[in-house]
Amino acid sequence: MVVTTDICILGGGIMGLATAYSISKTCDSKILLLDRYGIGNDYCSSNDVNRVFRYSYGNDVHYTQMAVESLKLWKSLEKESGQELLLPTGLLMLQGEDRDANGFNEASYRTLSRLKLGAEKLEPEELEKRFPQFRTQKGFFDPHAGVLLASKALYALSLLTQKHGVMVRKGQAIKLVFGDHPTVETATGEIVRFHKVVVAIGPWSKTLLNPRLASMVSTRQQLVYFKPKKSLDLFRPRTCPVFFTDKHYGLPAAGIDGVKVSPKELNDPVDPEKTNWSVDDEQIVECMDVCRRFVPDLADGEVVHTKVCLYDMTENSDFVLDRDSDHPEVVYGYGFSGHGFKFAPLIGRLLSELVLDKEPSSPIEEFSADPSRRRPPTVGAHLGKGK
Repeated sequence: MVVTTDICILGGGIMGLATAYSISKTCDSKILLLDRYGIGNDYCSSNDVNRVFRYSYGNDVHYTQMAVESLKLWKSLEKESGQELLLPTGLLMLQGEDRDANGFNEASYRTLSRLKLGAEKLEPEELEKRFPQFRTQKGFFDPHAGVLLASKALYALSLLTQKHGVMVRKGQAIKLVFGDHPTVETATGEIVRFHKVVVAIGPWSKTLLNPRLASMVSTRQQLVYFKPKKSLDLFRPRTCPVFFTDKHYGLPAAGIDGVKVSPKELNDPVDPEKTNWSVDDEQIVECMDVCRRFVPDLADGEVVHTKVCLYDMTENSDFVLDRDSDHPEVVYGYGFSGHGFKFAPLIGRLLSELVLDKEPSSPIEEFSADPSRRRPPTVGAHLGKGK
């Protein structure tokens, strides 16, 4: 079977959907979105209960400015969809023992202060008064942070894209074929002819990458949700912020009766086709130990949910948003490295501008697919992760 479309989008996670949404709002091209398992499937990296939104990015002003713009776009999405997708909670960065993590927190405070974005430095007395759930000697507060309801956002974007005429189908792209009539070949033998194609398949991107482009590695991340033995009310979004510790992060009980705790980044490379989708017992114990140190009410709480998700990591944790220099009809969006979800509406707009040959509305030079034009490798610079 041969299908013809103007624009083919591979991947129905948050980035593919955001791109389809942005294109469909700005032109009347025929758009086909293919996802191997369908929208909101269990393997989708975007499909979890919640995700972090934050302005705090250490010294990196560009990412902070992107977050500011993304917040406007999330609010616009909420208005169009009629759904609440972002719960404002703030982000509390807890001072710990790790020098790199503490440095990230302090740099974030300085950057937000310089940009007049209302960051706060909290000493023990103020911390105890405002956030009695936490134990630390010092903290920094990003008031613009919050919780994105991830699966709800996927669903809202899926409805909006289809409302704007995007065709959504199941299908696994296994090969891009170039020539006078470029095509996508699927695992079932279907052929999709296109003028432009967007590759946004996250941890599976490697299967369709031009080997000359910036590399990425799929890694396995593990999430644990704890229900405190005492009142859960202290850990709802209205009373509990998102929080960062030395090497872990947490989100309040939003969309689920449990507080999410997870390593900021696990160095656990995997083949997406052979992933162990169960959380390791050792990770549950490690997350409990972190809670014992920083959030004692959670330390002996009930584990109400666990989840494994995959990250698509680049060497420097910067994204790739670019055309293929060998085949300019191909646009890539990958390497979101565990911190891309918050930017989804903006990334969708930027990828749509590449597809439609428009000038990018935000700088994307550092997101080049050319390895020689990218920033040097870093260790968790965007996540405040200690070495």
